[in-house]
Amino acid sequence: MSKDIEIICIGNEILNGTTIEKNSSWLTTRIRKIGGNVSKITIIRDNFDEIESTMNEALHRRPIWIITSGGLGPTYDDITIESIGRILKRNLIYHPTALAILKRNYLKRGIKKLNKYQSKMALVPDNSEIIDNSIGTAPSVLIRDRETKIICLPGVPIELRHIFKKNILTMIKDEYKGIFFKEQFLKTIKIRESHIAKFLETTIKKYNQKDFNLYIKTHAKNPTSKIPKMNIYVSIKGNNEIIVNRTFENIMNKIKKEIYRLNGEIL
Repeated sequence: MSKDIEIICIGNEILNGTTIEKNSSWLTTRIRKIGGNVSKITIIRDNFDEIESTMNEALHRRPIWIITSGGLGPTYDDITIESIGRILKRNLIYHPTALAILKRNYLKRGIKKLNKYQSKMALVPDNSEIIDNSIGTAPSVLIRDRETKIICLPGVPIELRHIFKKNILTMIKDEYKGIFFKEQFLKTIKIRESHIAKFLETTIKKYNQKDFNLYIKTHAKNPTSKIPKMNIYVSIKGNNEIIVNRTFENIMNKIKKEIYRLNGEIL
């Protein structure tokens, strides 16, 4: 099994353009900063067939985590949990912890008795773990399938972020114990991507080894200007902290010297 993480964003509103999808970039940033690796991000509709095929393909790759966002609400098209239950061939049950969370959250809104649509959010596959949602309505659900953990998060960004930071990030971080990660952004002026491309390619080939992974990416900010600006992102991860730190410092010094050699400047 790989140490990859996959993200599946579910919602018609994303694909018809009425909602801008921001959850995946937010999640990826947090995962990257702990040395994790998101290998795939997929956006699909609230549709049983699409969820089933996408989830089956992801499970076949056996990532350590599959993170879904969206489709946990009370309406007819909120079918994420039900779809996963079908895929894993598990019965849906009304989970007492989920019901208690829903009753508490609705009571805050002055609703004392749940209707069938509100209660629907407590239906989860058998052997699921309920994750509290203290600032929204629907709880999150953690489902284990062999070595893969599937965490179903709400699509509402403020709820997703709260639950992920409070309950999930530490669990994911535990998967990457022993992996050390460093990154840095450089802002440059007076040099173009094409000026430094060969040097970066040579550096990647030289330093990418089995013990650690080096990634360098350039981003041109105003490529048509006579005075170009460019950002350079450098990251490295490996299982030996001393080697990672030493190699990272060495590479950063080489990149800075190359920028100055090309008469560029670091802002």
